[in-house]
Amino acid sequence: MGTLGLTIVLVAAALTMIDASIVNVALPSIQSTLHTDASVSQFVVSGYVIAYAILLVLGGKLGDRYGRRRLLQIGVLAFTLTSLACGLAPNIDSLIVARVLQGGSAAFLLPQALSTIQTSLADAAKTRAIGLYGAIGGLSAAAGQLLGGVLVWANIAGLEWRPIFLVNVPLGILALIGAKAQVPDTKAAANQPMDLGGTVLLGVGVLALLIPLSVGRQVHWAVWCWALIALAVVAGVVLWRYERKLEQQGRTPLIPPSLVRLRPVNRGLLVLGSGFLVFSGFSFAVPLALQDGNGMSAVESGLSVAPLAVGAFLGSLRAPKVMGKFGMRTVNVGGGFLVAGLALLIVAAKAWWPHLHFYELIVAMFLIGVGNGLFIPPVFRTILTALPPDQAGAGSGIMSTTQQTSVAVGTAVLGQVFISFAAGGDMNLGFVTVTAAYLVVGALLLLFGGAALTQKTGD
Repeated sequence: MGTLGLTIVLVAAALTMIDASIVNVALPSIQSTLHTDASVSQFVVSGYVIAYAILLVLGGKLGDRYGRRRLLQIGVLAFTLTSLACGLAPNIDSLIVARVLQGGSAAFLLPQALSTIQTSLADAAKTRAIGLYGAIGGLSAAAGQLLGGVLVWANIAGLEWRPIFLVNVPLGILALIGAKAQVPDTKAAANQPMDLGGTVLLGVGVLALLIPLSVGRQVHWAVWCWALIALAVVAGVVLWRYERKLEQQGRTPLIPPSLVRLRPVNRGLLVLGSGFLVFSGFSFAVPLALQDGNGMSAVESGLSVAPLAVGAFLGSLRAPKVMGKFGMRTVNVGGGFLVAGLALLIVAAKAWWPHLHFYELIVAMFLIGVGNGLFIPPVFRTILTALPPDQAGAGSGIMSTTQQTSVAVGTAVLGQVFISFAAGGDMNLGFVTVTAAYLVVGALLLLFGGAALTQKTGD
């Protein structure tokens, strides 16, 4: 795969990552124009992520079986059409439905990016490509909020928030054309059957967990919420036993237990999931707190997280060199930057609220971005290099599912924490509480991150 092909793969992946975060900064505008509130509009975020999380492993397996370029093209086409549906949505209900479909489309697209990189590039080029993937991942999460803020502020043709989705249409068309010409078509050596039972059990478990986490507060944690959480636990246990039985019979499970048992994989998933869980809650709270609680405009809120995007990009680009010196302890270094940045952010929020300006957050957000940039690439490399080539799609799907499920859980749990404080009239305390939760995970990465990823025999 050449440079142009890699660029197309990364741009296609970036579209899904940007759309996971671009909507956050537009939520106040969506609430105003569609006449809803934060407790409902959070489903514009979580609906996308839930569908994304449920279908990612299936998307990876389909790429393994039918060809990764083919699934990439299908995913890009579906993502483009559902983005158009989001941009034209007349009410909050139709927007949430369109976002769910958009998240499902993204689930068929994203695993093909990682598995194509894993199977199409030699080791040196693969390491650089994974570094770029991590850089784009970190950049997309924050740049999405900046881009969203600018587009909402610009109010193009009086469309308010709608261009944050409509901008995907021309980009998707270009990616679709480029994929056909420049991306190699790879797939697993063996034609593996699909695990429909595992897919259903995974979907039931994820939905049963995320629905009560998302709406529990609004319904005062009714009995059915706890019943769904119990169902999620049962579904998880049954899924693991079912998948283990399939693998013992020589069949192909959706989530191969042999992959999950690999130490680099399970430790990497733990570190990856914890980081994305708190980052997603933080990303949900920041634009709402800065706009509704601190009085910033959408564009100034976007500018507030721009240094995070720059830091994440630069940190990810430097990560391979830092890893050459520190190995997996690069995660500890990233944790140190996170702790410093988050501590400064809490100090700024306590000192200047409700008159914070974006320039007062530059140093704190930049350090948080650098921390994310250094933390993600070594985790990705640890997991991906442990995967057999024929299971690259399944492994990439497991990794992405862990990431997106963590995002959904973080948005639901920490989002509810923030909304609870906001409903009581104290957005500052809610913002500080969510940031402090992120700080705790950053401290754990600082102290233990590298050791969690390091093999007994060395890095």
